[in-house]
Amino acid sequence: MKNIGRKSGMPVKIGLTGGPGVGKTEVANILAKRGLKVISADALGHGLLMNDRKIKRKLVTLLGRDVLTENGVFDRQKIGMIVFNNYEKLIKFNGIIHPQLLKQLKRELISFERERSNRIIVVEAALIFEWFIAHWFDLVLVIDASREKRIERICRGGLSRRQAQRRIASQIPQKDKIALADYVIDNSKSRRSLEKSVDKFIFEVKNFFA
Repeated sequence: MKNIGRKSGMPVKIGLTGGPGVGKTEVANILAKRGLKVISADALGHGLLMNDRKIKRKLVTLLGRDVLTENGVFDRQKIGMIVFNNYEKLIKFNGIIHPQLLKQLKRELISFERERSNRIIVVEAALIFEWFIAHWFDLVLVIDASREKRIERICRGGLSRRQAQRRIASQIPQKDKIALADYVIDNSKSRRSLEKSVDKFIFEVKNFFA
């Protein structure tokens, strides 16, 4: 863990990340139940898809109107099927969504930091290292799991094994994320085991930044 440059009395900022299928959201939910403030980059991205008209126009131009439901709402499953099977479109899709998402994510983080009512703030985001924003945080927590377990979890969402492997390959290798982490939690075992690991992490964070 690092404690350099952090002002006394400021909330501890934690980046929560890891590759597809490791169980980031599961960990985020446990942290939220333990009273930590959690910001979800995925939820913010979903909000942009729902509410930002400029982004909507650009994505329809890129992906076609078939990605919209009868109600004019984006079908995220259809978007995923297109972009994770076409690298060029994935890059363009990210170029449309990510700049605005990062601005909103930064605003959310600063807002909750200024409130000072949250002792620990967690940002759950899959691409913390890919976005080069690890320096936003006092520490980065990486969730890990065996490759087979990750594929199994992704496939539960209705994807094929090959599609799951493409999702995993769309991010930097898990071993590289672990090498860059300040703290790693394994999520290959039971829910009870995971909760124990998360509770230990919270305890250590509170003691380290006390």
